[in-house]
Amino acid sequence: MTTNLTEPQKRAVETTEGAILVFAGAGSGKTRVITHRIAHLIEDLQVKSENILAVTFTNKAAREMKSRVASLLSQPDELKGLTICTFHALGLRIIRAEHELLGYPADFTVYSTYEQTELMKQVMEEQHISAERFNPQTLVAVISKMKNNPDLLNDPGFLVGSLVNGVAKRLFDPYNAALKARGAADFDDLITGCVHLFKNNDEIRKKYSSRYRYVMVDEYQDTNNAQFEFVKLLSSVHRNIFVVGDDDQSIYSWRGADIDNILSFERDFEKSTVIRLEENFRSTGEIVDYASKLISNNRKRAQKSCFAKAKGAPGDGIERHKLADETSEAEFVAETIDTWHSGGFKLSDVAVIVRANYQTSFFELAFRKHRLPYTIVGGQKFFENKEIKDILAYIRVLLNPADEINLRRIINYPARGIGNATIEKLSTVSRSQELKPGQILRDFGIFKPLFGNESKALGAFAELMQRFEAEINRPDPAAFAVKLIDGIKLEAEVKKSAESEAAARVRLDNISAFITAVASDPKAENCKSSREFFASFVNDAALAGDDEEEKGNGGVTIITANSAKGLEFERVFVPGFYQGGFPNHRAIEEHNIEEERRLAYVAFTRAKRRLVITIPENVTFRGNKKSVKPSVFLDDAGSGNVEVVDDEDFRKKLQEMIDRLKNSQQGNS
Repeated sequence: MTTNLTEPQKRAVETTEGAILVFAGAGSGKTRVITHRIAHLIEDLQVKSENILAVTFTNKAAREMKSRVASLLSQPDELKGLTICTFHALGLRIIRAEHELLGYPADFTVYSTYEQTELMKQVMEEQHISAERFNPQTLVAVISKMKNNPDLLNDPGFLVGSLVNGVAKRLFDPYNAALKARGAADFDDLITGCVHLFKNNDEIRKKYSSRYRYVMVDEYQDTNNAQFEFVKLLSSVHRNIFVVGDDDQSIYSWRGADIDNILSFERDFEKSTVIRLEENFRSTGEIVDYASKLISNNRKRAQKSCFAKAKGAPGDGIERHKLADETSEAEFVAETIDTWHSGGFKLSDVAVIVRANYQTSFFELAFRKHRLPYTIVGGQKFFENKEIKDILAYIRVLLNPADEINLRRIINYPARGIGNATIEKLSTVSRSQELKPGQILRDFGIFKPLFGNESKALGAFAELMQRFEAEINRPDPAAFAVKLIDGIKLEAEVKKSAESEAAARVRLDNISAFITAVASDPKAENCKSSREFFASFVNDAALAGDDEEEKGNGGVTIITANSAKGLEFERVFVPGFYQGGFPNHRAIEEHNIEEERRLAYVAFTRAKRRLVITIPENVTFRGNKKSVKPSVFLDDAGSGNVEVVDDEDFRKKLQEMIDRLKNSQQGNS
C-alpha cells in the first residue's frame, strides 16, 4: 500500500497511533496520503471500515476522496461502513440520531440562508428592532460567528466594536428560541449542537468517540473554533487523530477559520507527532523557491523547507511585467494568451488569478475583444452581478424609452413607493395613449392628471429620469456614471440590503469597478456625449455576459485567489500586483498583511511551469486616475530567476514571438 510513496508520505501513512499533524506544502500530495492511509488501515491492519472517519470541507472533496480510496481497496465491500463526509454532514447524521437529547423533533429541518433571514425578520419585529436600520442577513452572519466562537458573546471589544454586533447579541437567544420553536436548525447548529451534546453527555461522547477509532481531518488549517472542539471530542477515547493541512494556505479567516488550530496542535494534543511533506510535485523549482521566499516573511507560521525537483524548460519560469494601467494589463494578458493559443497551447491550461471579483471586468472585455473563450470560476461574470445589471438597466431605459423590461426592473429600485398597482396603472395609461411607458414618463407633466394618487411617486421618478436624460447628453461618461449611481442612492441601498458587511464590500467594489471600466475605456475619449459612448458600451457588456460559447469549451479560467486553492494550471497570470491591490487596501488598513501574503502564495503555487505577474503603474478609482507603488510582496519574493519586462520590452518580445510563429507556419506549408 505504500509503494510509490516518498519516505515522508510513507511515514504519514504508516504512523497510525496517537495524535499526528502533517504539514502538507502546496502540491505535496496530501490527498494521496490520506487515501493511502485509509486503505492501509483497512487492507494492511484489518481495521473495520466503520471505525474510520475522515472529514473535509466540501462534498466534492469527500466524493473524490471516497473514489480514490475505492480504487485502492481490493474488495468493494470494504468501503461499506466507511465515513468520509463534510463536517456538516457528520453533524446532521449525529443530531438526527440523537435529536431528542437536543430537543429537536425526529423530522427537524435545516434552514437555508433564505429561511434564516426570513425568520430573523420575524424575530426583529417581535423584539421591536428595525429591519430598515439593521440588515437581517448581516445579523444572521454575526450570530453565526457567535455560535462558532461563544467567547464573542462576552467579548467587550467585539460587542462595542460595532453596533450591529451588540444588536446581534440581543437577538441571539430569541433567534435560537425561534428556530427551536419551529423544529429547525441552521448550519451552525449541526456542529455546535454536537459539541454541546458531547460536552454535556459523557455517554454520548464515548459512544461516538469509541466508534471512530481513527479520526482524520483534511484542510485542518481551515477549521474554526467549533470544528476544532468537535474533532477533539470525537477523538477523545482512542486519541488517534490525524490532521493534514498547510498554515501557509490558511486564507479563510474572514469566514471564521483559525490558523492557531494548526499552529497549536502540539499544545492541544499531547505526545503528538509532526510530519512535514515538503516536496512539491506540481510546480518547477523556480516557482516553488520564489513562493517559498515570499511566504518566509510571515512571522506566524511553522518552519518548513519546500522544494521541487522539476526544472523549467525553455519558455517556463517567472516574469514580472510593468504596464501603464489596468486596461493595459488586461490587453497584455489577452494578447499573450492569444499568441500562445495560436502556437497550439490549450486555453484550459491558463488561469488569471485576481485578488478581487471586481478585477474581472477588465479581462472579460479584453478577452471578448480577442475572441478568447473564458470561464469565471467561483463567482459571476462581472456584468452579471445584480448591482451592475441595475446600473445598466437605468442606462438602457435612458437610451431606449421603449425598453419596458428594464423599466420594470428600475422603476421601484431602490424602493421609492411605486407598487405593482401603480406599475399596472402606468401600463394601462400607456396602452390607452398608444405610447410606451418610458415615453409617458419622459413627458409626465402632460399625462400627470391621468394618474391621481399615483402621480406623486411616479412624478418623482420621472423627474429623476429627466435629470439623467439631460446629463447623458453631455460628455464625460465616467462623470455621468458617478452622477447616476449617486442620484439613485445605489451604494446606500447595497449597504442596507447586503447579507453581510463582506458581501456589501464586494458589491461596492463592483460599483467602483464599473466607473473605472467606463473611465478606462479608450472609446470614452472619442465620444461627443455619454449617450454615444453608452450606446456601444451596453451592447459590449451584453456580449461579455453572453456565455453560450464559453459553456464546456475549455477556455481560460478567471478566478479569485480565495477560490483557487486546490487547483493547478500550466501557466498562471497574477495581475494587479500593486500596493493596495495585492495586498488589498483593506488588509493594509486592518494590519492583516500575513493572510494577504498567504493568498499571494496560494496564487503563485497554482502555476506548474510559468508564472506571470503584472504591475500597473496607474489605476483608476471612480473615474480618477492615480499612480500606485508596486506590491511590497515583490521585494519579499526577491528577483532571483525572475525576468522583469516593461511595457515597451513586452511589445518587442511579442512581435518577435509573432514573427517566429509566422516563419514556422510558412516553413511547414
